Amino acid sequence: MNSLRTFDIRVGSESSMKNGLIFTGVLTAFAGLVNAQTGSGTMGITADVMGSINLTFVTDASGLAVTGTTTSAASLPFGNVQMFGGSVPANVTKTLSGVASFTLSTPFDIRVDLANSSSLTYTLSATLSSADAVNGWLINAIDISSGSITTITALGAYATAVPYTLHLTVPASEANGAISNSVNFTAVGN
Repeated sequence: MNSLRTFDIRVGSESSMKNGLIFTGVLTAFAGLVNAQTGSGTMGITADVMGSINLTFVTDASGLAVTGTTTSAASLPFGNVQMFGGSVPANVTKTLSGVASFTLSTPFDIRVDLANSSSLTYTLSATLSSADAVNGWLINAIDISSGSITTITALGAYATAVPYTLHLTVPASEANGAISNSVNFTAVGN
């Protein structure tokens, strides 16, 4: 004969019931996380690196102090000068050509640096901003008075301060007053 057995299942205590409810709540929360929506993406990065050249002026150890040394916008301030007598700024040479003219000379350096290029040398040119038919302007022995683009060096070395000498010749016939001009230097990679 088959007997039917009956089991009486009782929930133990009230705290067990609370624990059961907490456990059920935690399971429900995890079930929600499993079904959470997600998104993702990828961002590509591109850059076109271009070669560049930086030209700066540097005070030469034997030259007049360059105002704005180690920058690309500098000046050589000769101050007050005169053909006969007077004082000459430190590290400037004044040379008289009889009573016809005098020349002020001082060395200065140009440093050209290169980045992201395979160029081995550069060509340096100079242009006097305003042509000057009265005064003489030379870089080393190269006359730039005409205001035309003039090559100063064809095989410049990068990453070194290269010395050049500015010569400004003022004739005795020049009226007294300020002489002001600019020399634009351009370095082009070879």
